[in-house]
Amino acid sequence: MVLMAIDRLKAIWTNGYIIDRDNKSQKWIRKNQNIIVEMKRLNNPNDITVEFMKNKISKGYGVTQDPETKNYMMVLDYKCKKCNFVCYAKHFQQSFNNWTNGNDDINKFIQNTQLSSHDNIRKAALEWIPYNKFYDIEYIARGGFDKVYKAKWIDGNINCWDDDNQNWKRICQDMYVALKSLNDSKDITLKFIDGIASHNKIDNNYIIKFYGITQDPHTKNYIMVLKYAESGSLRNYFDINHNKLDVDIRINYLFNIACGLESIHKNELIHRDLHIGNILKNNYDIYIADMGLCKLVNYNQSNNTKNNIYGVLPYIAPELKF
Repeated sequence: MVLMAIDRLKAIWTNGYIIDRDNKSQKWIRKNQNIIVEMKRLNNPNDITVEFMKNKISKGYGVTQDPETKNYMMVLDYKCKKCNFVCYAKHFQQSFNNWTNGNDDINKFIQNTQLSSHDNIRKAALEWIPYNKFYDIEYIARGGFDKVYKAKWIDGNINCWDDDNQNWKRICQDMYVALKSLNDSKDITLKFIDGIASHNKIDNNYIIKFYGITQDPHTKNYIMVLKYAESGSLRNYFDINHNKLDVDIRINYLFNIACGLESIHKNELIHRDLHIGNILKNNYDIYIADMGLCKLVNYNQSNNTKNNIYGVLPYIAPELKF
């Protein structure tokens, strides 16, 4: 049991709640074994009904008693105050003690994304993914601040919560993902977290999907786990297929890029390093990638003590080069 407040506890209920009666065996049929519940101390155990009404309990399972203190407690749904039901955020929260990467800043960042998922798990939630969950790791390319690999992810990504098994239901087992290893990131900084936070703010089909974070056990560098774009960058794709693309296809690519940029700007961010090498292609889909340099529109460059110019030289505004 975990103390939530002076009069509240969180606990695992091994039996689960009653849903029906089995007349043949003369036993109760139960559901959701090992479910997380909340236990609230009764202020007036002589009038349980009043307690339920006063606290506006939408679903109470029953009453129990602490054998040591002899206090009676209501057994309640462990529900989210915002959603008024056990949402994705609550399911993530119940597992916070089951994983850690040894870095409090990264832990807190991942947990915050999970706590903001509520009814949309695909929008915000990231995972801490153990490195041994990847295999067939293959080097792809090197960037200015990172190395990119492709690998197969044994578990696949989370799709939804499975009430029957009380666990996450996953899809696309052994899927290919891109592992973006950030150079010299073993001593994590707020700058790094700020960069990946920018990526995670944007929910759009034209921004490359961000699944979670892992860590190389040898270099200790942190790694972003991203959707793998089989065709690579649009630059590489054009080098090979330039003469095969008609006008309609090119316009569709531009439309996809524009939709991605619109989503970035609606979140009051600017990319700061957009070029054809950071636009990826996978089958018929186009994605904007490399969101690590994203900043708020009102970001004050004068506060950046290094006053750096970012980007790839051919794509930098001429007035900034001199």
